[in-house]
Amino acid sequence: PVGVMLNEHVMGREYIKALADAVEELKAGNMHAATSFVDAARGYVQLLRAHIEKENNVLFMMADKVLDEKEQSALFDAFERLEAEKIGVGKHEEYHKLLKELKDAYL
Repeated sequence: PVGVMLNEHVMGREYIKALADAVEELKAGNMHAATSFVDAARGYVQLLRAHIEKENNVLFMMADKVLDEKEQSALFDAFERLEAEKIGVGKHEEYHKLLKELKDAYL
């Protein structure tokens, strides 16, 4: 399962690159790149939905079976430190707010 998840991370980066490439093509005046952008966006959305489903219903359940409470607590603390030191406190919530704003504006 971990190998599948890691492969999906590679696939996700490929979709992001395709999106960025399509944006550059659009900026250069290639309106046909809009189709590439939409295709990559749809593929990325499908990938993320399936990936999150696997995390929630396979990977996290496996982790619950093999990691005791102390190990899970240490893992949680490590993620909290990562957020504070590398990502920035509140950045996660900021992205959730942005997603809600985009959803409200475009869906």
